[in-house]
Amino acid sequence: MEDKQFEYITKSEFQNVLNEAVLLYQETYSAYYQDSEAGRVLYLSIKKLLNHCNCISILLDGTSFEAVENSNQVDHASAKVLLRSALEIYITLASLFWFEGKEKLGEQEFRFLVYKYSGLKSRQKLDHENITNYRLREKISNEKSEIKKLEKMIEYKGLELGKEQVHIKSIIKKGWQAKSIISRLEETTLPNHFKKQYSYLCGYSHSGFDSYMQLAIDESSELNKKTSKEIIYFLMSFLLGKLNQALVFNLSENLEIKTDLTETYKLLKRYYASHSDEL
Repeated sequence: MEDKQFEYITKSEFQNVLNEAVLLYQETYSAYYQDSEAGRVLYLSIKKLLNHCNCISILLDGTSFEAVENSNQVDHASAKVLLRSALEIYITLASLFWFEGKEKLGEQEFRFLVYKYSGLKSRQKLDHENITNYRLREKISNEKSEIKKLEKMIEYKGLELGKEQVHIKSIIKKGWQAKSIISRLEETTLPNHFKKQYSYLCGYSHSGFDSYMQLAIDESSELNKKTSKEIIYFLMSFLLGKLNQALVFNLSENLEIKTDLTETYKLLKRYYASHSDEL
């Protein structure tokens, strides 16, 4: 992950951006929630992202095993697993709510239908044979019925939006995964070399030999450990900065924001001033 193009920032700088993100989340909650299912998904997702970043900062402070003396460490692997998850949340939100052409409400509704359909369909793959709880079995049965309704709604809405029948069938078959997370990442406005980190971060969630090689590098020297921490602080801060920017940009015009986003825009401005080729 060490890349000369990355910025290196301190925990204090990261904390300033995180504080702004949390305050903005709190201030805009009611504006987005609006008793809608999509609003609940949006804000539960953002809460998860904020919690991931907060937990990463705790991990970077260092942990130890209670049973072993002098076992202090910085758990880079766990931090990067959480960072990957935070990045995936941002990618999903960008694809669901902040994609180009967001003015087409029908497209947003279509994407949310596919997203919900995929989640319900995935739950049906769980082992339900030995469930004895009546209410739970009834819930599973009701979700089966809802999946069928959503299939019809996806087909209807897709045709209404002018989508090809073949494309709609593929979406019904594959669901949200019809477009890969990498493709969705490419559609975001995140910088290109930021996007390249996704596959690297995936290595920490898996157990292949590539994961072992990455772990070995993390263990190699104190300098690498310090540099890696500073890059993680930057990646989190930049992600939170883009999140804040998207939330403010997509607010209704009559809603005034009181949260000061000075640190957010200072970070984004500093980065893009150094990397004008990303604009």
